[in-house]
Amino acid sequence: MKALHLTLVALLAGMPMTLAQQTAKKARAKRDITFEYRFDDNLRQTPDSIKRQEQWFRDAKFGAFIHFGVYSMLEGEYKGRGSQFRYSEWIQVSAKMSAAEYHEVAKTFNPVDFDADAWAKTFKDAGIRYVVITSKHHDGFALFDSMVSDYNIVDYTPFKRDIIKELSEACHKQGLKFGVYYSHAQDWDEPDAPYLNNRTKRSVLHPDLPADFQPDFDRYLTKKSLPQVEELVKNYDLDLIWFDTPADMTFERAKLFSDMVRKHRPDCLINSRIIHGGKDKILQENLELFDYVSIGDKEVPTRKIPLYVESPDSVSTSFGYKTKGNHHYHTDAEMIHRLVHTICAGGNSLVNNGPMGNGKLDPEAVRIYGVMGEWLKVNGESIYETRRNPLAERPEWGDISVSKDGKSLYLHVLKWPESGSITVNGLTTPATSAAFLANGTKAEFAQEGNGLKIHLPEQPLNKYDTVIKLSFAESVGKN
Repeated sequence: MKALHLTLVALLAGMPMTLAQQTAKKARAKRDITFEYRFDDNLRQTPDSIKRQEQWFRDAKFGAFIHFGVYSMLEGEYKGRGSQFRYSEWIQVSAKMSAAEYHEVAKTFNPVDFDADAWAKTFKDAGIRYVVITSKHHDGFALFDSMVSDYNIVDYTPFKRDIIKELSEACHKQGLKFGVYYSHAQDWDEPDAPYLNNRTKRSVLHPDLPADFQPDFDRYLTKKSLPQVEELVKNYDLDLIWFDTPADMTFERAKLFSDMVRKHRPDCLINSRIIHGGKDKILQENLELFDYVSIGDKEVPTRKIPLYVESPDSVSTSFGYKTKGNHHYHTDAEMIHRLVHTICAGGNSLVNNGPMGNGKLDPEAVRIYGVMGEWLKVNGESIYETRRNPLAERPEWGDISVSKDGKSLYLHVLKWPESGSITVNGLTTPATSAAFLANGTKAEFAQEGNGLKIHLPEQPLNKYDTVIKLSFAESVGKN
């Protein structure tokens, strides 16, 4: 996933590295990454993008993100190096492995326990509606049968099977939508590709390059990146393509990718990282290139968003499978609360798991997905096919989603109040009933003017999120 940009490169040239790092850190600290700054309230997505979203994406809400590749075998460490970095999928850089050294590891990648049908069933049982897997991450290794480069799982490893093809077929068999992640700009196997920060050095990755080597980004795009994207959209049944780390991507370069996808798959969704970094300011003129906004890694919206977004979250602090170094899984409550806040702000939650190097899903990720799925079996009505909170503010006790017709508000009580009641403000329409989704019992309420007070039992009906459905004869507002 995306690492932090090192800014002010020109100004830092020739300075000692420690001083450069300190200056970059200060620059990042001053950078405005607030949602108010990134999302001007006047931004409007194109009619074509809205049409594509409404085919399935806005209703799906819950997706599975999968980071799987050569790095999965190393679990965050190589020969005692690299474990200090939080993302295990960055091991080639964090452990300072040359491309040749990483190739030797890639030759042994053999996930013999991979079972696409078992993966898809696990996702389906957890209430997940779509799946996105890394077809090529920053290491340049492809999980599909590519004619463009033999650095792929079919030609380069003893496994000899096309994981993208098998998982695509398995997911569609389960009724799940399917997409691929593709690192279009950053590719550590290609000397011509741009790198994001000072950790990523050509001198480390490609020590045999001549001293006067001059990278040519467009040569890389023409030789590998664009042709592989064309392979993916032509040869695989894709509902979504998830680009990442758009270093040096101009509008003209990004449009080549967008046009390629639209040419072969007009209904395929494209995310904003085709040109925008996860925490960059969104520009109206770029909205024609993509269909929705991928916000920052593991970022949860703090306010309602004017554009439709997706949070690339994860069950743990890493995206790839990691057992070495500093690493932890999030609690069940954290994952459900993050899901709820993202949906109520106006977006989807794409929750990542990193499968193990042998091809099996991480057991702890499966358990967390299962907990989320059990909560959704009871409370899914408040998540799927809903829209963002139509009221002015997020309440202190939790969050609010609304049905598509605007006649049902879903109150997510995440913090059980000591007062024994919650208040909903800003209602201009009287409620006709209130009920707890956990057991269907009625909730007592009283409405005066624009405020509605609901009396609660002594204890939550669900330890993660007790949901109350408020019903109305007329719409209270749709988004």
